[in-house]
Amino acid sequence: MDNKREYPTYEAIEEHIRRARIERSVALGNFIATIVHGAIQGLASVGHILQRGMQPAPRRRGLET
Repeated sequence: MDNKREYPTYEAIEEHIRRARIERSVALGNFIATIVHGAIQGLASVGHILQRGMQPAPRRRGLET
């Protein structure tokens, strides 16, 4: 069944639907990429905080008499 031959007036509607699906796919891909990027940045900041915590505290000078 060839819709283009039987219903030529619906070809523009089919193209519109096809473009809408592509736009939705791009938007969903951007959303997923944003979530992944945020998760990676969050893990990197946690790693940075843990790394800072592993460094020894600066020594304080004692009271001299």
